[in-house]
Amino acid sequence: MKLSDQILNTLKGYTSKIVDNVLIEYQDGAHDKKNELIQFLNDVASVSDKISVVLKSGSKGSDPLKFEIKKNDLSHGIYFDGIPSGHEFNSFILAILQVGGAPLTIDNDVQKIIAELNEDLNFETIVSLSCENCPDVVQALNQFAILNPKITNTTIDGGLHPDMINARKVQSVPTIFLNGEEFASGRVSIAKILDKLMKVDKVKVSTKSSNMQLQDVTIIGGGPAGISSAIYAARKGLDVTIIAEKFGGQLTETIGIENFISTPYTTGKELTDDLKKHSRQYNIKTKEHVSVTNINSGEIKTVTLSTGEIFQTKTIIIATGAKWRTLNVPGEKELIGKGVAYCPHCDGPFYQGKDVVVVGGGNSGIEAAIDLSNIAKNVKVIEFLPFLKADKILRDKARSLENISFILNSEVQTINDENGKVAGITYIDKSSNEVYYLKTSAVFVQIGLIPNSSFVKNVVELNNYNEIIINDKCETSQSGIFACGDVSSIPHKQIIVSMGNGASAALSASDYLIKNENSVASVKERTTAKKSRKR
Repeated sequence: MKLSDQILNTLKGYTSKIVDNVLIEYQDGAHDKKNELIQFLNDVASVSDKISVVLKSGSKGSDPLKFEIKKNDLSHGIYFDGIPSGHEFNSFILAILQVGGAPLTIDNDVQKIIAELNEDLNFETIVSLSCENCPDVVQALNQFAILNPKITNTTIDGGLHPDMINARKVQSVPTIFLNGEEFASGRVSIAKILDKLMKVDKVKVSTKSSNMQLQDVTIIGGGPAGISSAIYAARKGLDVTIIAEKFGGQLTETIGIENFISTPYTTGKELTDDLKKHSRQYNIKTKEHVSVTNINSGEIKTVTLSTGEIFQTKTIIIATGAKWRTLNVPGEKELIGKGVAYCPHCDGPFYQGKDVVVVGGGNSGIEAAIDLSNIAKNVKVIEFLPFLKADKILRDKARSLENISFILNSEVQTINDENGKVAGITYIDKSSNEVYYLKTSAVFVQIGLIPNSSFVKNVVELNNYNEIIINDKCETSQSGIFACGDVSSIPHKQIIVSMGNGASAALSASDYLIKNENSVASVKERTTAKKSRKR
């Protein structure tokens, strides 16, 4: 694989900031892709005199496509097994930069927790080079390895290791194995990975007061609504902090966006990058890769993070968005990553020439069916209602494709397996009450979203859909706590609507602060005086 002059020139700019020497050490052995790998590695090394490529001595008989990225001759436990092109090219380059001394992107408090993990943790992350969610996981675990000498991560290109894929029954990417056992499947945030590891490692997080001054506005959630809130609040001259498991939120999983006014077409990644650039123009503090574990309401509110950090804020805006809704039927949870999937773009390539099912006839479901029609042999769409809910332009497109068919007014009852993989589903025709069995290799669930509101169920009032109830000013049932976007009770869950809703929440928070300036200041003074007396 020969890299273009344009790519090499770009890499020269990035690698100019490398401080330490980086050694790329590949293993011996024959493979029809071996020369391509060596060419690829040497091309990358050619852009900097601080990067070198060598053959690992005594590695005969090992995996011929495996290589390690080291600092000088010091192992950091970062391995790749394959040629990291496609979406993993950025992961590869970022690993070189970070091993070479570039700063890590993980929050400092999170870094401390990772460094304290005391178990030997050997990760294998199986990816597809076409998977847009995989790099986030790879880049996270590579940083874990840099931070802790007991941690390693090997990124494996599943397309070059079909025997391994079959032996481990992998049907979804990314799939993470920890010490040989399946650990997680699909998109998983640093916060979620760390939460699972802390349960395994029994690391205790001690609570501690933050060094941050009292914040005017704390925004929980880093999606379109949260970022919009942050920008509007910062423009008002307020002290603003965003807390997010992942900057961009659900937006990062969106492939094509064609209804964002003024922009005929963009992608979730591009829009997320634009939002990042815009937010960096303001003094907005960001705490990423952490979650909120507790909120105490009052005139001065306290927020406790998964890292144990506690800080105070005058107002809170909840913008935690939503996650994929599940069918909640027998077999679904057990077969995630084994034929049950929620991302057609990531997992679709596993089902080349096979029959698949999409559950859901809304925009997400029909878009998934159209995408899968280019890969699968046949796509059947099952919709609960007697009609498709998707926009007409999507319905017309789907109906024009010969390998897409529809089963309406029907409900999935079970997802069935054979040898640990999805083999079929049972569904009931609601008009006749007849139960049918349908053979399929995969079930892509696309039935909408469920709000991420569980952490505030005892703080603010929720409706029957677990959405946070808000009025036209984005106010919740608690004074000084606002909500916006997909986590709230606004009727239309659209990116552009969430952004506008986020702006409204920030403006309402600003109005609240102006109206309650004296009382909030009084509480702050009393709290400060109380702490002084204790000292």
